[in-house]
This record gives sequence, structure tokens and C-alpha cells, in this order.
Amino acid sequence: MCREGQYLLKRVLSLIGIEAMASPNPSGYDVAHLIEVKGISMIELSAEQRERAERLHRESFVFDYFPRSEPIVMTPEEERLTAEWLDAGEPSGTVIDRIHARRSREMARDPEEHERIAAHWREAGVGGVALTLGGLDPRLSQREAVVRDIARRMRRFQVATYLVQCLTANDFERAHAEGKLGVLFALQETDLIGSDLAYLDTLYDFGVRMIQLTYNSRNLWGDGCTERVQGGLTQLGVQAVRRLNELGIVVDLSHCGDGTTMDALEVSERPVAFSHTGCRALYEHPRAKTDEQLRALAERDGYVGIYGVPFFFSRDDNSGIETMLDHIEHAVGIVGIQRVGIGTDWGAWSADVPQVLRDGVRAEFMRRGFREEHGLQFGVPFGTMTAYTEWSQITAGLVSRGYSDDEIRGILGANFLAFFRRATGEA
Repeated sequence: MCREGQYLLKRVLSLIGIEAMASPNPSGYDVAHLIEVKGISMIELSAEQRERAERLHRESFVFDYFPRSEPIVMTPEEERLTAEWLDAGEPSGTVIDRIHARRSREMARDPEEHERIAAHWREAGVGGVALTLGGLDPRLSQREAVVRDIARRMRRFQVATYLVQCLTANDFERAHAEGKLGVLFALQETDLIGSDLAYLDTLYDFGVRMIQLTYNSRNLWGDGCTERVQGGLTQLGVQAVRRLNELGIVVDLSHCGDGTTMDALEVSERPVAFSHTGCRALYEHPRAKTDEQLRALAERDGYVGIYGVPFFFSRDDNSGIETMLDHIEHAVGIVGIQRVGIGTDWGAWSADVPQVLRDGVRAEFMRRGFREEHGLQFGVPFGTMTAYTEWSQITAGLVSRGYSDDEIRGILGANFLAFFRRATGEA
């Protein structure tokens, strides 16, 4: 067995919970059968396709919706502090925020720590992200959580030479040319704004350029996707959409309920986004969008980013990149390939979240509108993708589906940049 085959075999066996044998070729296992039984799909590429995927991933601007926008790669000291703070009664969300703040101080003090985090971003090959401001600390109001997070992020911009805040598509392109990671400030909930629409100006001045009208539950603007009885935009929500249009802040409808989604598509004078969602025609889940909603988005020249969250694709444990590619293909067939991108929504649920934090994080998400029937799982891989550094597997998947180079560049990030210009009025 070649070295590549040995690596793939070891990887598959570890994913399905079987330790690899000492022999480099444990022929006693029928690997194809094991993959089939667990539903794990390995993307198969020829040598030429593999070289093409690597080139495209290396050269393209890659954009993602990555809410925390922080690789979960703890040092032994961070693991010790995490255990200590949890033992002292700190909620998991508070611990995550404290680790993030401490890491900025360590990066400023220690060049090796700075390089450790920068290296993870280089390995991922992602050039731009939308991050969700706020946090998972249940003790804070949303407004306080957002302001604290902005302070943490601004500190990170000061100490991380590989990182830059982006306000425009031109900013992203400049950051990519300089080999830096561009960061877009976004919100996924609007309770901190409520009826105080003047606060939108403050958020704009902080650099916020994308705002989701609702999270899962009902707020003063409209209904979220898991609300038991679905309504549409409130009158205040209509006013909010119009003000977002005036400011040039992207209207995001990813978590919005069906009525709120359709109302916002009708009210908005600028293109809107489903920045991280799936296709409900392929799997019935409230976090996904219907074909009717996708068609309405296309009519208004909007943008849809397909997520990579396994339990939003299936209740089984076999959803991975191939399933994501199916959703991409479905979206392409409805909205057009020029309006489709990636929004993995990687983070709190993923396999790289430390075990000691998972229960607390899950409890916080359940408090925020998810219920048992929504199938949330924590600490799970996305098929063969077990860490954010393996993002290039998505690019390999696009190559395997036969898209052209230009089409792949579009899905990876160029489509988002074109949409961002349309939605914000950037010249």
C-alpha cells in the first residue's frame, strides 16, 4: 500500500472508532465496506485533479461564514485554565471568551504563540470570514456581550499581523493580495438594537456590515426559524430593513422564519443574503430555505452560502462534504451559480471543541431557541473534516463535481465579493 493509501486508511479507521493496526497494511479490514457502513465519503481525485484543487485553493480568495473566527487549538496551559475556570463555576461561554482574550495577550508577548495561530489560518487557506459578534456568556446582555467582543477583536487586530478588519470588498481583495485574513463584523441577533434603530449607526461605525434580522426565536423585528407559530416582519422590522439598506449593511436572513424571510425579500431595496443555510428540498429542517425562498432570492440578485453542519443535513452521523455538495448543486440549479458560496457555520458544534466545554455550549444553544427535535449534536466531525485546517477538502469536492476553474473561484469567494458590492452599494 502506498503512503497516501496508508494515511487515508488510518484516517478512516480513526473516524469510525477503530485503532489502526501496527501493520501499514491491515488487509483484514474491508475498508470500502467500513466506509459504506458508516456512510463516510472520501473524495476521490486523480493526481491531476488533486493538483488542480490545491492550485485553486491556494490562488483563490476563499470566504466563509465562521461565527467564532478563532481556531480551537488549545495549548496545555489553556487546557489547564479551562479546567480551573470550569471548576470554579464559570460557564463554558465565559471560559471561551477568557481564553480568546488571554490569547491576544500571549500573542503580543510571545512570537511563537502568534505564529502558532497564524499557521492554522495558513493551513486552512481561508482568506476572508464573517464573524458573529457577541458570545455565549449567559450572564451578559447581548449589547454588553457585543461591545466586549468588539473590544477583544480590536485588540486582536492590534497584535495579529496576519489579520485585518474589512469594511468593503476592496478591503478583502487587498488583504488577500497581502496574504492576510480579512474579517467582516456581523450580528446574528438584534435584541441589542430592539426599537433603538439609531444604534444601527453606532454598529456601523464599529464596522458591522452584516446583520441577521432574527436568530431562532421571535424578537421585535420578526420571527426566527424555530418559532412555533410563524409570522412575518413587524412594522419595526420593516423600518429596520430600510435603515440597513440606507447604511449599506447587508440584510442576512439565514435564521429567519419563513414569513420573515419572504417579507424581508420584498421590503429590501438591496440584495439580501442567506449567508449560512441549506436547501429544505433535500432535508426538512427549519434552518434550511425552501425553493420558493431561493427563487425569490435569485430574483433580487442575492447570495446564498451553504453551511457545513452535519445535523442540519441529516439525523444520521454520515453527512459530510458530499452532502454539502448536493446542497450546493441544488442551490446552483435554482439561484444560478454566480449567487452561491460557502458558509460552513463551523465552530461551537465541531469535533475540535474540547469535550469539557461541549455540554455547557449545548445548553446555551438550547436556551437560544433550538429544541431536541432540531437534532443538535456537539463534538461531531463533518464527515472527514475534523478540523478547520482541513477546509481545502471542500475545494477538492468542488473539483470532483466537475465545476470549471472560474465556477469554483466564484463559489469559494468571488461570488460573495460581487454580492457584497451589490448589497452595500460599493462603487
